[in-house]
Amino acid sequence: MVKLQPARQASVKHNGKPSKIDAKMTVRPGSALVLGLLGGLAACAAVRPVAGRSDRQGIEAAVSRYVAASNRGDADALTQLYADDAVLLPPAHEPIEGREAIGAFWHQGTDQGLEVTTLKVEVNGDLGYLVGRYHLPATDEEPADSGKYVMCLKRQFDGSWKLTADIWNSSGDSNDDADDEPRPPSSIS
Repeated sequence: MVKLQPARQASVKHNGKPSKIDAKMTVRPGSALVLGLLGGLAACAAVRPVAGRSDRQGIEAAVSRYVAASNRGDADALTQLYADDAVLLPPAHEPIEGREAIGAFWHQGTDQGLEVTTLKVEVNGDLGYLVGRYHLPATDEEPADSGKYVMCLKRQFDGSWKLTADIWNSSGDSNDDADDEPRPPSSIS
């Protein structure tokens, strides 16, 4: 059992009682073993494995589902890829906060023909992000568009990865993208 006792040295008293500032911790004999075991268990629980190939693959799989849902026009499947408290940051638009609001945004329309190239994936524990390039072919309603994106993801309790932040912007060079191929990775690795 651990208990706080006033220090034996001169202590400052408030209203005639020893001050907590001067207290020191004492341990009953036999309690040191229990405290040591508890401390060791806590240290083991706090250690996170180093991000491995499966973490990166999980994040890239989430992005593949994102692209497939967008290309199918499946706003519901796209919406389910976001965490409850996610933020969507579309170009020329105010931030959209929360899965429900993000779903309403995607129900206005998705972009078919979306292609992405991942330039960088980083994972640290339960958080990860990707940096990449995207390309959308021209349609009857809109010109072709190419640009950059960043997606932040968080590992869920079931091991899946959900988007917590999603932002993209045009590179402004869509007019000279006559082909439907995304540009190859540049100097980012």
